[in-house]
Amino acid sequence: MSKDRIKTIEFRHVPNACQEPVRAWFEGRLAALKLDGTRSVHIPHPDGSGRALKIKGAGAAGGPIQFGVFHNTGPKAAQFDFDGRMMDDVASGWDGAFEGGASFQQAVAEFNMSNRLLELGYDIVPCIGYGRVAHEGLSSWFAVFDHEPGLRTDSDMMYPGIGIDEWKRLNTIIGDLMFTLAVRHDLIGHCWYQGATDGRLLIRDLHPFRYADPLNMSQVSWVMQLFYAMHIRGNATRLLGLKRNDPAEPRDLHVWQYRAFCPDATLEDHDQLRHDLVVPYMLKPPADFRFDRLVALLRENRITAALMDACPAKFARA
Repeated sequence: MSKDRIKTIEFRHVPNACQEPVRAWFEGRLAALKLDGTRSVHIPHPDGSGRALKIKGAGAAGGPIQFGVFHNTGPKAAQFDFDGRMMDDVASGWDGAFEGGASFQQAVAEFNMSNRLLELGYDIVPCIGYGRVAHEGLSSWFAVFDHEPGLRTDSDMMYPGIGIDEWKRLNTIIGDLMFTLAVRHDLIGHCWYQGATDGRLLIRDLHPFRYADPLNMSQVSWVMQLFYAMHIRGNATRLLGLKRNDPAEPRDLHVWQYRAFCPDATLEDHDQLRHDLVVPYMLKPPADFRFDRLVALLRENRITAALMDACPAKFARA
């Protein structure tokens, strides 16, 4: 599919000066500075200062969006009801977007979460707007980010692109960030960092976040949602470590994020949750769901018991 099959392009909040290069990319009139993952590109910023615009949902591996072909790569964007029962939030996950594109919910969540964190005083990679492209009655969405000069790449933010001590630190402080956002600001999701030239760590990849609403969430679903988000973030570290099998990398590094609220969390604590909580309760809606059994499981494990205690009082208790 060639890019000339894009029929309409719509912008929301994107500054006027930044709309033309984004439009030129989607119409095939502008080359990318570089690819970024499987659905993002960097293009020149109109001010020519060394900044770049990043388009997430820009097409599949630098090519066109595959309209009508849905992603099917996971992980699922699980959501948990008042009792803690898993529901598959297709709109937030990969399965709600066409190959190379983003869903409406992903694009809007990036923009709204970006603005919310700016209001709260966090350093972020700013999302300056979003939009959609359409073809033959089908729509695909995209988000636009403003990258300051010299931001480190994905590989620069992971071991061995960074030193082992910095890799350990990042995988520890990310837990405090996600925990604090949930407890203080009712924002639950997973994210990562991008490094600036002056040493600042900018928060990025905010589309998995959701607002924790006491009207529709209880203490149990709050714990399930937060643990699931942290598990997804930690699982990336765990799988990379297994692949590298490097003795310099602690085998339990993916557990260090839980030290923010459970200082004595162990690999065994987490492995129990992988087998007894993640597999039967989080990968798909459980066939045999019992609320009392789930609550007992959450209370008996050191990690989830600490989350139960930390859950704000406004969420109803079992």
